[in-house]
Amino acid sequence: MFKKDGHTHTRFSHHGSNERLDDYIEQAIALGFTEYVVTEHAPLPADFLANFTGPAAAQSGSAMLSTELVDYQKEVARVQKKYADQIHIKSGFEVDYLQAYEPVIRQFLMAQADWLDEIVLSVHFLPNHDHLVAPIDFDPETLAAYFPEIKHAPQAVFENYLTTIKKSLDFAATLPNQFVIRIGHVTLIRKYQKYFDLPPFDASNQVRIDHLLLQIKNDHFQLDLNTAGLRKPYNGETYPTTDIIKKARDLEIEMVYGSDAHEASAVGQDYHVVDSFLKKLK
Repeated sequence: MFKKDGHTHTRFSHHGSNERLDDYIEQAIALGFTEYVVTEHAPLPADFLANFTGPAAAQSGSAMLSTELVDYQKEVARVQKKYADQIHIKSGFEVDYLQAYEPVIRQFLMAQADWLDEIVLSVHFLPNHDHLVAPIDFDPETLAAYFPEIKHAPQAVFENYLTTIKKSLDFAATLPNQFVIRIGHVTLIRKYQKYFDLPPFDASNQVRIDHLLLQIKNDHFQLDLNTAGLRKPYNGETYPTTDIIKKARDLEIEMVYGSDAHEASAVGQDYHVVDSFLKKLK
Protein backbone atom coordinates (compact mmCIF):
# COMPACT_ATOMS: atom_id res chain seq x y z
CA MET A 1 0.00 0.00 0.00
CA PHE A 2 1.34 3.41 -1.00
CA LYS A 3 1.69 5.68 2.02
CA LYS A 4 3.47 9.03 1.86
CA ASP A 5 4.55 11.76 4.25
CA GLY A 6 5.19 14.77 2.05
CA HIS A 7 6.10 17.47 4.58
CA THR A 8 8.91 16.80 7.06
CA HIS A 9 11.84 18.59 8.62
CA THR A 10 15.27 17.96 10.12
CA ARG A 11 17.64 19.41 12.69
CA PHE A 12 18.54 22.11 10.15
CA SER A 13 15.23 23.89 10.79
CA HIS A 14 16.61 25.33 14.06
CA HIS A 15 13.17 25.32 15.68
CA GLY A 16 12.70 21.62 16.19
CA SER A 17 14.54 18.53 17.38
CA ASN A 18 18.25 17.86 17.02
CA GLU A 19 17.55 14.18 16.37
CA ARG A 20 19.27 12.41 13.49
CA LEU A 21 17.47 12.30 10.17
CA ASP A 22 17.77 8.53 10.51
CA ASP A 23 15.39 8.68 13.48
CA TYR A 24 12.72 10.35 11.34
CA ILE A 25 13.17 7.85 8.52
CA GLU A 26 13.07 4.85 10.85
CA GLN A 27 9.87 6.17 12.42
CA ALA A 28 8.32 6.42 8.94
CA ILE A 29 9.40 2.88 8.09
CA ALA A 30 8.02 1.53 11.36
CA LEU A 31 4.65 3.14 10.55
CA GLY A 32 4.51 1.58 7.11
CA PHE A 33 5.25 4.63 4.98
CA THR A 34 6.52 3.79 1.51
CA GLU A 35 7.50 7.32 0.45
CA TYR A 36 9.00 10.16 2.46
CA VAL A 37 9.90 13.67 1.36
CA VAL A 38 12.46 15.67 3.33
CA THR A 39 11.31 19.28 3.00
CA GLU A 40 13.54 21.38 5.20
CA HIS A 41 12.97 25.14 5.29
CA ALA A 42 15.06 26.58 2.47
CA PRO A 43 17.50 29.38 3.36
CA LEU A 44 15.82 32.78 3.43
CA PRO A 45 17.19 35.46 1.09
CA ALA A 46 20.11 37.40 2.59
CA ASP A 47 18.50 40.78 1.89
CA PHE A 48 15.29 39.66 3.57
CA LEU A 49 17.20 38.63 6.68
CA ALA A 50 19.19 41.88 6.68
CA ASN A 51 15.97 43.91 6.69
CA PHE A 52 14.00 41.63 9.01
CA THR A 53 12.02 43.51 11.66
CA GLY A 54 10.39 40.62 13.52
CA PRO A 55 11.62 38.80 16.64
CA ALA A 56 15.30 37.91 16.57
CA ALA A 57 14.48 34.27 17.32
CA ALA A 58 12.25 34.17 14.24
CA GLN A 59 15.06 35.58 12.14
CA SER A 60 17.62 33.03 13.29
CA GLY A 61 15.31 30.06 13.74
CA SER A 62 12.97 30.04 10.77
CA ALA A 63 15.08 28.16 8.24
CA MET A 64 18.38 26.54 7.53
CA LEU A 65 21.38 28.75 6.92
CA SER A 66 22.79 29.05 3.43
CA THR A 67 26.07 27.70 4.83
CA GLU A 68 24.27 24.48 5.78
CA LEU A 69 22.93 23.75 2.32
CA VAL A 70 25.74 21.38 1.28
CA ASP A 71 25.46 19.43 4.54
CA TYR A 72 21.70 19.16 4.07
CA GLN A 73 22.13 17.77 0.56
CA LYS A 74 24.66 15.24 1.84
CA GLU A 75 22.34 14.16 4.65
CA VAL A 76 19.42 13.56 2.31
CA ALA A 77 21.63 11.68 -0.15
CA ARG A 78 23.03 9.57 2.68
CA VAL A 79 19.64 8.40 3.96
CA GLN A 80 18.38 7.85 0.41
CA LYS A 81 21.21 5.36 -0.07
CA LYS A 82 21.04 3.85 3.43
CA TYR A 83 17.31 3.11 3.34
CA ALA A 84 16.88 2.55 -0.40
CA ASP A 85 15.54 -0.97 0.03
CA GLN A 86 13.02 0.05 2.74
CA ILE A 87 11.49 3.36 1.69
CA HIS A 88 11.58 5.80 -1.23
CA ILE A 89 13.07 9.07 0.05
CA LYS A 90 12.72 12.24 -2.00
CA SER A 91 14.66 15.47 -1.60
CA GLY A 92 12.82 18.72 -1.17
CA PHE A 93 12.43 22.11 0.42
CA GLU A 94 9.71 24.03 2.13
CA VAL A 95 10.12 27.38 0.40
CA ASP A 96 8.84 30.64 1.83
CA TYR A 97 7.05 32.84 -0.65
CA LEU A 98 8.24 36.41 -0.07
CA GLN A 99 6.82 39.22 -2.14
CA ALA A 100 9.52 41.25 -3.97
CA TYR A 101 12.02 38.41 -3.56
CA GLU A 102 10.65 36.26 -6.36
CA PRO A 103 13.74 36.57 -8.60
CA VAL A 104 16.05 35.52 -5.76
CA ILE A 105 13.86 32.57 -4.83
CA ARG A 106 13.60 31.47 -8.46
CA GLN A 107 17.38 31.72 -8.87
CA PHE A 108 17.89 29.63 -5.74
CA LEU A 109 15.51 26.91 -6.90
CA MET A 110 17.01 26.73 -10.35
CA ALA A 111 20.44 26.29 -8.77
CA GLN A 112 19.08 23.23 -6.93
CA ALA A 113 17.21 21.78 -9.92
CA ASP A 114 19.60 18.88 -10.50
CA TRP A 115 18.81 17.22 -7.16
CA LEU A 116 15.48 18.68 -6.03
CA ASP A 117 12.36 16.51 -6.31
CA GLU A 118 9.51 18.36 -4.57
CA ILE A 119 8.72 21.81 -3.19
CA VAL A 120 6.28 22.77 -0.47
CA LEU A 121 5.53 26.44 -1.15
CA SER A 122 4.31 28.20 1.98
CA VAL A 123 3.41 31.61 3.37
CA HIS A 124 4.80 32.22 6.86
CA PHE A 125 5.49 35.96 6.52
CA LEU A 126 3.06 38.77 5.75
CA PRO A 127 3.47 42.53 5.17
CA ASN A 128 1.44 44.69 7.52
CA HIS A 129 -0.04 48.19 7.06
CA ASP A 130 3.36 49.74 7.80
CA HIS A 131 4.98 47.56 5.11
CA LEU A 132 6.84 45.61 7.77
CA VAL A 133 7.06 41.89 7.13
CA ALA A 134 6.48 39.64 10.13
CA PRO A 135 5.89 35.93 10.85
CA ILE A 136 2.30 34.89 11.37
CA ASP A 137 3.04 31.64 13.20
CA PHE A 138 5.84 32.50 15.64
CA ASP A 139 3.62 33.20 18.63
CA PRO A 140 0.26 34.96 19.21
CA GLU A 141 1.91 38.01 20.74
CA THR A 142 3.98 38.64 17.61
CA LEU A 143 0.93 38.20 15.40
CA ALA A 144 -1.02 40.74 17.46
CA ALA A 145 1.89 43.19 17.61
CA TYR A 146 2.28 43.38 13.84
CA PHE A 147 -1.33 42.72 12.91
CA PRO A 148 -3.41 44.27 15.72
CA GLU A 149 -6.51 44.01 13.55
CA ILE A 150 -6.48 40.27 14.24
CA LYS A 151 -8.37 41.22 17.43
CA HIS A 152 -11.03 43.53 15.98
CA ALA A 153 -11.03 42.95 12.21
CA PRO A 154 -9.68 39.44 11.60
CA GLN A 155 -11.23 39.16 8.13
CA ALA A 156 -8.80 41.87 6.97
CA VAL A 157 -5.86 39.74 8.14
CA PHE A 158 -7.39 36.70 6.46
CA GLU A 159 -7.71 38.70 3.24
CA ASN A 160 -4.07 39.79 3.45
CA TYR A 161 -3.00 36.19 3.94
CA LEU A 162 -5.15 34.74 1.15
CA THR A 163 -4.06 37.49 -1.22
CA THR A 164 -0.45 36.62 -0.49
CA ILE A 165 -1.14 32.95 -1.18
CA LYS A 166 -2.61 34.04 -4.52
CA LYS A 167 0.66 35.82 -5.28
CA SER A 168 2.57 32.69 -4.30
CA LEU A 169 0.52 30.67 -6.79
CA ASP A 170 1.21 33.21 -9.52
CA PHE A 171 4.91 32.88 -8.72
CA ALA A 172 4.76 29.08 -8.70
CA ALA A 173 3.19 29.12 -12.14
CA THR A 174 6.38 30.73 -13.50
CA LEU A 175 8.61 27.88 -12.30
CA PRO A 176 9.59 25.02 -14.62
CA ASN A 177 7.21 22.07 -14.56
CA GLN A 178 10.09 19.79 -13.61
CA PHE A 179 9.30 20.61 -9.98
CA VAL A 180 6.50 18.93 -8.08
CA ILE A 181 4.90 21.87 -6.26
CA ARG A 182 2.71 21.43 -3.23
CA ILE A 183 0.96 24.41 -1.62
CA GLY A 184 1.66 24.35 2.10
CA HIS A 185 -0.79 24.60 5.03
CA VAL A 186 -3.17 27.08 3.35
CA THR A 187 -5.05 27.94 6.55
CA LEU A 188 -1.99 28.61 8.70
CA ILE A 189 -3.38 32.07 9.50
CA ARG A 190 -5.81 30.26 11.82
CA LYS A 191 -3.03 28.76 13.97
CA TYR A 192 -4.08 30.89 16.97
CA GLN A 193 -7.81 30.83 16.35
CA LYS A 194 -8.68 29.73 19.90
CA TYR A 195 -6.37 32.33 21.43
CA PHE A 196 -8.06 35.18 19.52
CA ASP A 197 -11.49 33.54 19.23
CA LEU A 198 -11.32 33.91 15.47
CA PRO A 199 -14.51 33.61 13.40
CA PRO A 200 -14.85 31.45 10.29
CA PHE A 201 -13.79 32.95 6.97
CA ASP A 202 -16.52 35.33 5.81
CA ALA A 203 -18.25 35.09 2.43
CA SER A 204 -15.68 37.27 0.66
CA ASN A 205 -12.77 35.23 1.94
CA GLN A 206 -14.59 32.00 1.10
CA VAL A 207 -14.77 33.24 -2.49
CA ARG A 208 -11.03 33.93 -2.38
CA ILE A 209 -10.42 30.39 -1.16
CA ASP A 210 -12.59 29.00 -3.96
CA HIS A 211 -10.53 30.95 -6.50
CA LEU A 212 -7.30 29.67 -4.95
CA LEU A 213 -8.48 26.09 -5.24
CA LEU A 214 -9.41 26.57 -8.89
CA GLN A 215 -5.98 28.01 -9.57
CA ILE A 216 -4.30 25.12 -7.75
CA LYS A 217 -6.30 22.69 -9.88
CA ASN A 218 -5.71 24.47 -13.17
CA ASP A 219 -1.97 24.76 -12.56
CA HIS A 220 -1.74 21.11 -11.47
CA PHE A 221 -0.30 21.89 -8.06
CA GLN A 222 -0.76 19.60 -5.09
CA LEU A 223 -2.30 20.59 -1.77
CA ASP A 224 -0.50 19.94 1.51
CA LEU A 225 -2.91 18.02 3.76
CA ASN A 226 -1.13 19.10 6.91
CA THR A 227 -2.00 17.67 10.32
CA ALA A 228 0.25 19.91 12.44
CA GLY A 229 -2.69 22.12 13.41
CA LEU A 230 -4.29 19.20 15.23
CA ARG A 231 -1.32 19.26 17.59
CA LYS A 232 -1.33 23.02 18.20
CA PRO A 233 -3.08 24.05 21.44
CA TYR A 234 -4.69 27.16 19.93
CA ASN A 235 -5.76 25.53 16.66
CA GLY A 236 -7.08 21.97 16.75
CA GLU A 237 -7.79 21.58 13.02
CA THR A 238 -6.00 20.36 9.95
CA TYR A 239 -4.48 22.80 7.47
CA PRO A 240 -6.62 23.21 5.42
CA THR A 241 -9.87 22.90 7.32
CA THR A 242 -12.25 20.05 6.50
CA ASP A 243 -14.63 22.20 4.43
CA ILE A 244 -11.74 23.18 2.16
CA ILE A 245 -10.60 19.56 1.95
CA LYS A 246 -14.10 18.64 0.75
CA LYS A 247 -13.97 21.34 -1.94
CA ALA A 248 -10.50 20.22 -3.02
CA ARG A 249 -11.71 16.63 -3.31
CA ASP A 250 -14.68 17.74 -5.42
CA LEU A 251 -12.24 19.52 -7.71
CA GLU A 252 -10.06 16.39 -7.84
CA ILE A 253 -7.04 18.30 -6.53
CA GLU A 254 -4.26 15.96 -5.51
CA MET A 255 -3.76 16.15 -1.75
CA VAL A 256 -0.69 14.79 0.01
CA TYR A 257 -0.54 14.04 3.71
CA GLY A 258 2.11 16.01 5.59
CA SER A 259 2.99 15.54 9.23
CA ASP A 260 5.09 18.73 9.23
CA ALA A 261 7.26 16.81 11.68
CA HIS A 262 9.96 18.78 13.47
CA GLU A 263 10.78 15.80 15.67
CA ALA A 264 10.91 12.11 14.88
CA SER A 265 7.92 11.18 17.03
CA ALA A 266 5.70 13.51 14.96
CA VAL A 267 6.32 11.63 11.71
CA GLY A 268 3.05 10.06 10.63
CA GLN A 269 1.02 11.63 13.44
CA ASP A 270 -2.72 11.89 12.72
CA TYR A 271 -2.34 10.16 9.35
CA HIS A 272 -5.29 7.96 10.29
CA VAL A 273 -7.44 11.04 10.92
CA VAL A 274 -7.12 12.46 7.42
CA ASP A 275 -7.03 9.06 5.76
CA SER A 276 -10.34 8.14 7.39
CA PHE A 277 -11.86 11.51 6.50
CA LEU A 278 -10.84 11.22 2.85
CA LYS A 279 -12.24 7.69 2.61
CA LYS A 280 -15.60 8.97 3.88
CA LEU A 281 -15.65 11.54 1.06
CA LYS A 282 -15.37 8.90 -1.65
